[in-house]
Amino acid sequence: MAELIEFTELQQVLQDLANDIRENYKEHLEFNDRYTREHKLIDSVKTQVVVGDQAFEVTMTLEDYWKYVEEGVQGGDNPTSPYRNPGWKAYPFILHWIDIKPVLPRPNADGKLPTPKQLGYLITRAIVENGTQGSHDLQKTKDGVIPWYKERIAAALGHDMENYIRKLVVEK
Repeated sequence: MAELIEFTELQQVLQDLANDIRENYKEHLEFNDRYTREHKLIDSVKTQVVVGDQAFEVTMTLEDYWKYVEEGVQGGDNPTSPYRNPGWKAYPFILHWIDIKPVLPRPNADGKLPTPKQLGYLITRAIVENGTQGSHDLQKTKDGVIPWYKERIAAALGHDMENYIRKLVVEK
């Protein structure tokens, strides 16, 4: 009796897709300056191919805050973001971000540089009033990578089916 069909070529193409999405997403994050010295978000990007009973999936895991980088937070400049503005609760996190980014302050009109706390206050106030813009790096990555794989996926499925049919014919 014939064994179940093995989708070896499909799995390889999907693994290539997962790798390309991971690497292209990291490149988009770096290009758009969406990283810190810690590279926490970039280093957290992991992809894998999950083989289920009914489907194959390419999954991605990464730091939870990716969605705020992707979509931004609500405010005057971004009223359509699905994520609420954290308001002044963000201040301690902004101070930490200034330290690990690092954010270099610019002199004010008098030529004085703000302290890190003053800079944190200014950045937090801007976020409270205006929100933040998302960079849509993941969406751009998917839009750029997935179309290149549609034909490869179809061809891999075709080859896997041909191989399965050949096995059936040889067994008879």
